[in-house]
Amino acid sequence: MTSILGGIGLGVQSYCFREFSNERIVDALQECGLTRLEICRKHLNLEVAGEPDRVLDLYRSSGISFNSYGINVFDNDESKARAFFEFAVTAGIKVLGAKPTPDAFEMLGRLCDEYSIKLAIHNHGRKDLVYGTAARLEEALARAPEPIGLCLDTGWLIDANEDPVAAVHRFAGRIYGVHFKDFDYSESGERLEAALGEGNLDVTGVVRALKQTHFNGYASIEYEGEPNDPVPSIKRCVDALILADREA
Repeated sequence: MTSILGGIGLGVQSYCFREFSNERIVDALQECGLTRLEICRKHLNLEVAGEPDRVLDLYRSSGISFNSYGINVFDNDESKARAFFEFAVTAGIKVLGAKPTPDAFEMLGRLCDEYSIKLAIHNHGRKDLVYGTAARLEEALARAPEPIGLCLDTGWLIDANEDPVAAVHRFAGRIYGVHFKDFDYSESGERLEAALGEGNLDVTGVVRALKQTHFNGYASIEYEGEPNDPVPSIKRCVDALILADREA
């Protein structure tokens, strides 16, 4: 197992492998030296009969566990939401990545307490009018019960002109997951996928801040470039995080 931050198993968001079958993802994870996967709906759809058990069995038999399931939209529909919590219990997942509607906070908080599972709100950059900026995240957390925190995405913070290092300190104690993501920008302002440390992200600074604030959630690499062959870039991301963990 590749681990950082004092023993947290490093994973990767399955959307990075959106052109891959689950069987091919198993091979890719082994090539990257990873045994944690943040599975998304692209690769595991709760609404397809038999698929959750089949996919979970495939990964478990290959020595791979899920660190989260997401990012999923939650509205104020308890029966729909409950299915995600039931699956999380089955899969051994402690934190669900989420984009909840604010009117669902009370209901989701109750489910978090009932199932002993946390919910992590994902920020998605400047165009995310609900959770895209640090100020919006702060407003959401002020309204949300304690079991609802953040899946802090470093790349999308950069996209919103936020400082990921400052955000780690600002939201210390309510960060339940991290997406390690990096962006570069062209002279015209076009957003470009970058392996960690090859864009604008201070990887060591973020890792140091997570250590200083005693982060103990889940950690996933998210790199969306080269969808047909992302493994070389993801391996560079792994190497960058291992180096940052040593230096922080």
